[in-house]
Amino acid sequence: MTDNSSEPEDLPKGLPNNPESQKKNESETVETGIATRYWLELLPYPEGSTRSLWLFVNNDWRHLDNPDPSTQITVQDAFCKCQGRLEVQVWYSEDVIRGLLVRTK
Repeated sequence: MTDNSSEPEDLPKGLPNNPESQKKNESETVETGIATRYWLELLPYPEGSTRSLWLFVNNDWRHLDNPDPSTQITVQDAFCKCQGRLEVQVWYSEDVIRGLLVRTK
């Protein structure tokens, strides 16, 4: 029997197209969209609050708290250096970012 599916046989478990990675808590809804704007807090204010990366997705701002330097640089490059070639896909629950992917358009 031939499998005509377009999915590779051995998808990493963290990829969104892998059925194993789609098993999640039924009470949490995760949505996805393409970020169209970004805002990076360099110093959190008020003092003591969490520094965040904010992305505008599906007509609202979503945040990723305490982003690591490589995430900051990659997202910034997608918006500033390669805006015509790269896009940032975001997975989120309410206003909290759960996953990010920078890819070619």
